[in-house]
This record gives sequence, structure tokens and C-alpha cells, in this order.
Amino acid sequence: MDDQIKITKTGNSEVIIKKSRFLGMAVNAENEEEVKELLGDVRKEHYSARHVCYAYSLGEKNPKLKFSDDGEPGGTAGKPMLDVITKSGICNILIIVVRYFGGTLLGTGGLVRAYTQAAAEAIENAEKKTVCLCNTYEIQTDYTDFEKIRFILESTEGVTYEAEYSDKVILKVTVPEVKATQLTDLVTEKTSGRADVVFKDQMVI
Repeated sequence: MDDQIKITKTGNSEVIIKKSRFLGMAVNAENEEEVKELLGDVRKEHYSARHVCYAYSLGEKNPKLKFSDDGEPGGTAGKPMLDVITKSGICNILIIVVRYFGGTLLGTGGLVRAYTQAAAEAIENAEKKTVCLCNTYEIQTDYTDFEKIRFILESTEGVTYEAEYSDKVILKVTVPEVKATQLTDLVTEKTSGRADVVFKDQMVI
């Protein structure tokens, strides 16, 4: 994947339309357990609110997408909030919008605009950073091939590594996922398969 954005500090918003209050929150969430916990906390805090709507995107590759209108007319709350998320490029994000009904019906168009605005402003007010999906590898090599591998690593943008020296050289390598296959294939080619390349993990950095 290309670089993505991640929320580092929760963003909040408040939109008031015809006395209805829409309180938005955009927060980082890594899994469904966190989503459930965060929703539970918000529902306890805003127990008297008419609706607690949400949308989320979990995972960097092929993210899991879900939303809830929580009693609002279908397609007027959760789906517009999810649209804001997908356009933002932010990964592992939960948006919750709490509505306190003001006594006046807003119509489907008014609801869509309100939930969209509350979600967008919550994201805008959140602190964010750019992140990269990376693969980590352990490469074991003889000293005769070490310089070839080091040249490859230092010539590939975004790669970091640590080396341990014993009877062999053990390299712990972190490489952006989009460049991982190219790098490992090149190491194998330039060492004629002598280097032992083992995939270890995948992480967001």
C-alpha cells in the first residue's frame, strides 16, 4: 500500500442544526474489540442521546468497513460517515456521532449533511501522522556476500537494518511493503540464493 494516515490524538466536533446537536469523535481503533469498548463508553456518557451512529475502517490492506445508522433513516448517518472515512485515506479509524434531537425533523438531506459535517470536522480536528506498511525480514549471509546485500539495502529508499556479527552476518531488515518483493528478489539474485531470507512480520510504522 501507499503511505496512509493514522490518528494519533482524538478529534472532536459539534454541529448544531435546528436545535439538534451532533457531537462527533474521530479516534484510532486497531480492532473490533476497541471499537466495542469505545462505543460502550460513548453510550454510557451520552445515555440520554437519541442516536449514537458510527462508521469504521479496520486494517491497512483490504480494510473491514462497517457502519450503523442507529435508528436514523437508512443511509442518512453511518454511510455518509463511512464515505468521509474512505475519502480521508486514514486507516484504523472509528467515527462516532452522537445526536441529541432538537424537536425538528431535518429530512434525509439535512441528516446526511449534518452527519457528514460532524464526521469531517472531527477528522479535521484530530492529530494525524503519515504511516507506512512495512515488512520485516531476517537475512543470514556469509561475509563474502555481506557487502552486496548492504549495498542493496542502502540503495533502497525507506529501508532500515541492524546487523549482528558472528560466524555469519544476521541482518534484521525493515522495508516498505511496496518494495519488499523487489528487495528480497534482488538479494536472492545477487547472492545466487546463498542468503537465507526469512519473513518475520508486517507492521505499520
